[in-house]
Amino acid sequence: MPTREILTIQLGHYSNYVGAHFWNIQELSFDYTGTVKTEVNHDILYREGQTSTGEVTYTPRLLLADLKGSLKTLPATGGLESATNDDCDLTWSSVEKIEEPPASKNEFLSDIEAENPPVTQDKQYILEDNVNTWTDYLYPRFHSRTINIIKNYQHGDEHEGFDIGNTGRSIWKSDYGDVFSDNIRKYVEECDSMQGFQVNFDCYNGFSGLAIGCIEHLADEYSKSILAYPIIPSYFNDNNPVNQEERDMSNLKDSMRLVNIAMSIEELSQNVTLFVPLCTSDKGWRKPGNPRSFEHISYNPALYYHSSALLASALDTLSQKYRHKSNIYTLSDMCADLTGYGRKMAAASLRLPFAFHESEYLIDYLNTTTQPIYTPITPSCKIATDKIFQLITVRGIPENYLKAPMKEAKDQMNIPAYRCRDVKEMFELYFQANNFLSATNVTICDKPLEVKNPYPNIFSDKLNKYGFIQDDARTSNIQSCPIIAGYHNGNFMADMIEKLHREVSRIKFAKLHKFKEEGLEAADYQECLDRLAEFKDNYEDDFEL
Repeated sequence: MPTREILTIQLGHYSNYVGAHFWNIQELSFDYTGTVKTEVNHDILYREGQTSTGEVTYTPRLLLADLKGSLKTLPATGGLESATNDDCDLTWSSVEKIEEPPASKNEFLSDIEAENPPVTQDKQYILEDNVNTWTDYLYPRFHSRTINIIKNYQHGDEHEGFDIGNTGRSIWKSDYGDVFSDNIRKYVEECDSMQGFQVNFDCYNGFSGLAIGCIEHLADEYSKSILAYPIIPSYFNDNNPVNQEERDMSNLKDSMRLVNIAMSIEELSQNVTLFVPLCTSDKGWRKPGNPRSFEHISYNPALYYHSSALLASALDTLSQKYRHKSNIYTLSDMCADLTGYGRKMAAASLRLPFAFHESEYLIDYLNTTTQPIYTPITPSCKIATDKIFQLITVRGIPENYLKAPMKEAKDQMNIPAYRCRDVKEMFELYFQANNFLSATNVTICDKPLEVKNPYPNIFSDKLNKYGFIQDDARTSNIQSCPIIAGYHNGNFMADMIEKLHREVSRIKFAKLHKFKEEGLEAADYQECLDRLAEFKDNYEDDFEL
């Protein structure tokens, strides 16, 4: 069977927070004993290689970008042994070497790099105060071509920030873009039967322009599917101003972020196969808004370490659709199903954990619940219940939780769903009953989401270590949990685009001098807004599924 490879591209600091959790989830689910049956074809996202000493490596097929100063403890070479030793080329008799002192490592990083590392899954790590960047909890190491640092800009520099999309476009057109595109080519040439590209990027700052430049290159050079996730953090440092000067600065930054978001979404509508905006807060446009709530989860939206874990869990579950060994579904199939009538933008949802009592059956839970079984994680979006197309993935519901045996079923026998033979049939019946004039494709995975260290400890003590509700408080680390994630598309997306267009149209572009300095003319900006309004029309026709 062909591998069907996918190249992942991560652009931006918050997207790398999400990516760090995503790759941790992959790596910590590997079985090196050969005794555990895996459901996922890891070769789709990973590649095998060798170090200069002949050691076999298995690393993500990944390219990422971030600013200078963002890596801290992670070498720019990815952390694996470099194939060359630069010191061997030096011919001077004496060289003075000046370098910054190495960044301090938290307890988790120290443990995994120790000569005799302890069993990290048995420990309780409290990393909330010790995570300053995404590398502070990164478990895997990367190929030497993976990390591509933008050296023109310093991470955290308030005076000369990388905050304009056009700046990112300029970076892409420079030597940096040439090197990056060459790295793309090298990865693609290694693939036998490539599915396409997954591009996760910060859509609110300079990385939005870098991403659009990269995506245009992918569309021009490779006839492959492109799935893009424009990502917005749950919180910005300027969200809580305390005086008028800070309020004015916060409003200016909000406007700049909003323009970047609107322009990147309009550009995505032209250049990708499918895109799905992500944010764990409810608004996203102008300010992130209130954090979305998830039952049995207590997270701090101001901590990127927390909110990015939720998005990474969603991405891992959503991608099961085209990574599952038993599923012949491809990335191209998924995009084709979701994007009819030019509706290239879809919404995403998450239920983490999908928890019911350990003594309860799935049939009883679905029959009695009155709340939606998922929460939107797309900004300014309320997912409709009628006339929608959706792809749902459910993980970690054991078959013995489905329904009671016939001799114990009692009232369950009167529920139509009792005739369902497995978890897939029961969820299909549930969505058929709850979504009028809709089409739902359900994928079931036996394995739950594994939430091993260094996944943040954001779960309620009422959950047992497998993510189901129990009567007593949990005394050990939670290891896994059931989860639901979905893609959704339909007329309801028009309202989301309308909100974005309305917000961005209120901005007085002439006051945003930085955009003009970076080459964006008012006429081009207005054309972009007009095309965004036209894109909304794709969702307003009364097509039926």
